[in-house]
Amino acid sequence: MAAGWQAWKRVVRRPVGMKLFNGIHFRAYPDCGCSSAAFYFRIPNSLHMTFFRSQINGGTLLDVGANVGLASMLLADKVQHAVLFEPNPAAATRARENIKTNGLQFEVHEVALSDATGNILFEDMGGVDTCNRIVDSSATSARTVTVPRTTADTFLARYGSFREPITAVKIDVEGHENSVLRGMREMLRTHRPRIVMFEYLQRTNLKETFDIFGSVDYRIIVLSSRGEPSFATPDVAPLQDLFACPCQQACMNT
Repeated sequence: MAAGWQAWKRVVRRPVGMKLFNGIHFRAYPDCGCSSAAFYFRIPNSLHMTFFRSQINGGTLLDVGANVGLASMLLADKVQHAVLFEPNPAAATRARENIKTNGLQFEVHEVALSDATGNILFEDMGGVDTCNRIVDSSATSARTVTVPRTTADTFLARYGSFREPITAVKIDVEGHENSVLRGMREMLRTHRPRIVMFEYLQRTNLKETFDIFGSVDYRIIVLSSRGEPSFATPDVAPLQDLFACPCQQACMNT
């Protein structure tokens, strides 16, 4: 399939439908890194996604930095509802396409989640590049566009509760994770999602991440190379996904 995909995207250069391991349909585009990951691996990011799936049994997923919606599609059989946040219009359009193809009632909101409301600069490297990121305190040489932003707490105060409780949160925003977390403290305190998966990059201030989760009574978890969970320390290596769950809840076998 991987070889066929390489030939298809170079010669035919048109999107093609495929079926993910969980039976969900996904629209693969030649210019999309997520599409290549879906062809190359039965479960993209399988170590962390498999653990994440094991902790979810129904409810609502918040997919922050959804891009074309691949993560939500990989979890679609585990949740009853999903709310996707993606400020890139091209990526948000494809996410809606994937949702419609599967007859799902998931929501897509073209807004960046952060720690404040208003507008903010967002990288635009063309198409649906997964490395596009919010430009706040760091400089960028990439082209930028202005996008709307809000906080998770403000969003929930405006739109109210969902029919199904928030049980899982996935955050992949290229180093803006702490800002997202600062903007969802109240949600974490009141809704108590069972599991949060977030990307940890070298530019992330992990001590601040620990402080934010500690202030809402969550513990951070890291997986070993064999997928075994343990409580993380601030010196954990970057360039991986980490997890957090409420302290009173045993979301891992230790």
